[in-house]
Amino acid sequence: MQPHLKHIQAINKKYNVFTSLRNKPLAVASPFSPLGDLTYAIKDNFATRDEPTTCSSKILYNYVSPFESTVNKLLDQSGASCIGKTNLDEFAMGNSTLSGYFGPTLNPIYEQDRELVESYDEIKFYTKDSLSQTDDEIISSEILDEMSDNTTTHTYIRPNLHKDAHVRISKDQRIVGGSSGGAAAAVALDFVDFSIGSDTGGSVRLPACYTSIYGFKPTYGRISRWGMVAYAQSLDTVGIMSKDLGTIWKVFTALDLHDSKDPSCLSDKSREEMAPERLMSKKNVGRKFKVGIPVEFKLHEMDKSINESWKTLLQKLIDSKLIEVFPVSIPAIKQTLPAYYTLCTAEAASNLSRYDGIRYGYRADLDICDFEKEPEFVTTRTTGFGEEVKRRIVLGNYSLSSYGYQSHFMKATGVRGQLIEEFNKIFRDKHCLSEKKSFSNTTGVDMLIVPTAVSAPPKVHEYEKTDPVESYMNDICTVPMSLAGLPTMNIPFGGKSMGFQLVGQHGQDYKVLEFSRLVEDVLSK
Repeated sequence: MQPHLKHIQAINKKYNVFTSLRNKPLAVASPFSPLGDLTYAIKDNFATRDEPTTCSSKILYNYVSPFESTVNKLLDQSGASCIGKTNLDEFAMGNSTLSGYFGPTLNPIYEQDRELVESYDEIKFYTKDSLSQTDDEIISSEILDEMSDNTTTHTYIRPNLHKDAHVRISKDQRIVGGSSGGAAAAVALDFVDFSIGSDTGGSVRLPACYTSIYGFKPTYGRISRWGMVAYAQSLDTVGIMSKDLGTIWKVFTALDLHDSKDPSCLSDKSREEMAPERLMSKKNVGRKFKVGIPVEFKLHEMDKSINESWKTLLQKLIDSKLIEVFPVSIPAIKQTLPAYYTLCTAEAASNLSRYDGIRYGYRADLDICDFEKEPEFVTTRTTGFGEEVKRRIVLGNYSLSSYGYQSHFMKATGVRGQLIEEFNKIFRDKHCLSEKKSFSNTTGVDMLIVPTAVSAPPKVHEYEKTDPVESYMNDICTVPMSLAGLPTMNIPFGGKSMGFQLVGQHGQDYKVLEFSRLVEDVLSK
């Protein structure tokens, strides 16, 4: 796909998908490149050297990283071309893509009458580049506003919203989901062949569901997080979205590599032990998969239409002789939502303490600082962070306090361990990091099939009136798989903005991809 920049800019005015667009010709890939001729967009919490890495936050409004994320480097080496960086909830904290400093991203599968973006600015900056002393990779050792000797020129395009952008949102427009809403919208609008997002508690799968595309969250640690701005390190996972399963498979294969820079990335030894799993995925063709249906997902909050589509999906797969269905129970699922928000906010509070306006990023002007009341860095954080980010910092610091640590944080950690053990008991396959030398569960299931969301995406104007705690309920179907680090694919089925998750055991990514392909074949007939 070779998108035309003017075409993208025109459509983007309605939906506000990008925080920045690249203003340069697409790279010409070698005919032998595995991802040659494919274009992609990447969520604006991955470090890049060609434009700012903002996390859709005022506090990083003009921050330019000196290095590239591992994901970017691998994709470029594989022949894919990046067209820009996509909008998100500020610091990936949200499930709507409404909370970012650069305004809301709207759901492109719903009609939007008026334009949110008024104009575009072309911005240039210059870098002095050098080789890193640690790994001999090119880094931007100095960021300059003016050209000088031995500098590299970088140009990007930044959208400017109308001042009344909020009132321009159509009354029937719905949220795109989050936090990777911009990445999902870029795929839904056919701007790119695939997009890269981050998934902490459902941030790839929920917007993929709401925009009716495929969204894959691999096993935690399978793809390097180096260069991805951390929200919660023990949960953050690089995710892939596309309208084509084959594209997701090719992109995942290109990124499925160990990276010594990321301590959470699965080691070469672990990958060698999982290698037979990739070969076995092809041997699954022609046999029935045992599919589990967790009774805990039969929620009273779930729309009747989703329950009916769930039954229809299962019946189609049963009729095709692809699956056998078994009820399973994972009791810890009932406790996962409070456990998740305890753990992720605690990690977020710790991670965001680095943004003080002293080392990099936004710094509050002296004329708005009241030094008699508070230090300058407090004013910087108060004015630099949005309301949702500040809310989660407060929640996280409470969980890490002397009282909250024992009463909340450690209990949440216990729930997480219990959840992983319960998943291990119901799956046929062995957890790839299990220390048990032998594992045999012939009565276990191969996959789980569960809804991705409990309802259709809320309308934007209604969602904005929702209590923050109530809005966290949107993650109820996706959080358990994130806490356990399981590979999960959202497949669109059942109608507009409806999707279901195919969930495999930890490390069984290729089995999930193969099963997704088989499900797609059944549903396309």
